[in-house]
Amino acid sequence: MILDKLNNPNLTNQSQQWKFITDQVMGGISTGKVKVENINGIKCYRMTGKVSTKNNGGFIQIRAKLNPEIDTKDYEGIYINVYGNDKNYNLHLRTGLTLAPWQYYSYTFFSKKNWDEIRAPFSKFKKSNFYQPKSILGQNLKSVGLVAAFDNFKSDICLGEIGFY
Repeated sequence: MILDKLNNPNLTNQSQQWKFITDQVMGGISTGKVKVENINGIKCYRMTGKVSTKNNGGFIQIRAKLNPEIDTKDYEGIYINVYGNDKNYNLHLRTGLTLAPWQYYSYTFFSKKNWDEIRAPFSKFKKSNFYQPKSILGQNLKSVGLVAAFDNFKSDICLGEIGFY
């Protein structure tokens, strides 16, 4: 299932809007932006910025709600087509059991300086907080985020397609 291939930029195929969020919502100092661009012939969301762990911060992200929610029983995982800058990035998934802002399930991947498809099996997502169930399997997904986080670095990543397999 394709969630977004930028046929209608800034909206997923479920008509949900992508939102840009930084750690400034909690006092951090990371900065950035998201623009729709064309990289090597592929339309994409390009998220650039400066991630800083100062002031208990350390992230920038683009996130979209999933409505209707996605049942993890219906798919093996999530895939993305990305073009990066040889840095680690994360996919964050939230469910009905991730109530606090610091709760999510995370998958870390390395993004090369060329278009690459990343497949992230649900079984490989790690919980962020001990209050959450250990596994995301069997839960409904409420949102998905592409995140630059957990280190001091310059983010430059393009998301050309996202979906479930």
